[in-house]
Amino acid sequence: MTPIRFSALPPCRTILPVSIGRDTMIRAVLFDLDETLIDKTATVLTFLPLQYQRFRLGEHGVDEQRYIAEFLQLEKAGLVRKRDLYPRLVETFGLPGDLAAALFHDFETVYPGMAVPISGARQTISALKQYGVLVGVVSNGEGNVQRPKIAAAGLNEGLDLVVISGDIGLRKPAREIFELAAGRLHLPVDSCLFVGDNPEADIVGAENAGMHAVYFGPKNAWPASLPSPRYQIELLPQLIALVRDLNALTEGLMATKRPRLR
Repeated sequence: MTPIRFSALPPCRTILPVSIGRDTMIRAVLFDLDETLIDKTATVLTFLPLQYQRFRLGEHGVDEQRYIAEFLQLEKAGLVRKRDLYPRLVETFGLPGDLAAALFHDFETVYPGMAVPISGARQTISALKQYGVLVGVVSNGEGNVQRPKIAAAGLNEGLDLVVISGDIGLRKPAREIFELAAGRLHLPVDSCLFVGDNPEADIVGAENAGMHAVYFGPKNAWPASLPSPRYQIELLPQLIALVRDLNALTEGLMATKRPRLR
């Protein structure tokens, strides 16, 4: 793998006001998992044709491309649990009802081991650790799927925290899941920065909890119905400079508030 030179990256998009109203340094960076640290689209598009073949769905009159398309549509970018998705998928194609459980079990056992990281994910985690901040993951999903995906993608090393919604009964965008993550790191929420690709679940959710939030994705994919994100990156390694800049700005603000010796 060709190493990414952080100094050669284009700058991230930021809106840095003169005063950001805080005296707290960024002490932790928390990531969404799917489509942020893990290339979920590539993994799913590799997995689904193999599942289609394993279960010989063609013999039931199911077209492979339609099977993939229906799965992606029903999933709603990861917001629908797979244990709820497969019964709907089976019903859509008029397949035997008991096939839903078998397909779901196949997903749980095979799909996680196929996970691949987003470009720059490992390097970014490593650089953040070298900089001295804590690094964690807060993800919607089931623990027995998400945790093996983290391991398969080679992301375990360097993570100080992993919070999975299925383990705790909370899902993003609920503010409580972000507060819980900060609490487990023994940090106030405003010293944490959250990075994710989902505008509502990740960015709005984190900001409502009091965290700083960075939208990871192209500007033209941000919904017009929501206020523009304060911070936006299209490459994960851009995050390094952003964290440094935010902390430098905070240090400058704190310096101006210190009493001067006469």
